[in-house]
Amino acid sequence: MPPFKIHSPETAHSPADELLAGIRTTLGFVPNVFGAAAESTPALQAFMALNGRFAESSFDATGRELIQIAASMENQCGYCVAGHTAFARMQAVPSEVIDAVRNNHPIDDHKLEALNRFTRAVVRERGMIREQDLKRFLDAGYSRAQVLEVILGVCVKTFSNLASNVIGIPLDDAFVGHAWSPETPHTRQRVRAVN
Repeated sequence: MPPFKIHSPETAHSPADELLAGIRTTLGFVPNVFGAAAESTPALQAFMALNGRFAESSFDATGRELIQIAASMENQCGYCVAGHTAFARMQAVPSEVIDAVRNNHPIDDHKLEALNRFTRAVVRERGMIREQDLKRFLDAGYSRAQVLEVILGVCVKTFSNLASNVIGIPLDDAFVGHAWSPETPHTRQRVRAVN
């Protein structure tokens, strides 16, 4: 099977080309996950919209990146774990928080650990969590609105996790220093994307 293409603003069809150009202006580069999503303009538009809405959630940078790394780990997406580790470091998320989430160790901060555990439970249990998981999250000081915002974050990451896992999106140069792979790698042959 031919590999998926990682599009740039120069190779994507309109209006995806303009969307990728906007990402390049904002970030200084176009992460490969956006370039891969540009194969389908509606997919790229939806992914960007979800990202935009999640950025407006009540979580700060630490909470947002924690949710995205935790969800990506549960979905065994090395690309997204690496990418969000890089983005977390760019936003000065404490290293001890990033390392704890990536290594599946408890976070010393009780409230952040509750967010980590709740996010992982939502992904692992596909939303069919136990009542005590929800109570523990709310008792840690989170709101009912934040329950839905965690779900929004999981939706954002589910899109990119599945896209990466299906397509085999290669790590961007900016993410290589943060590479992560699941302890039990998939044994099936993977489709690979190319630039």
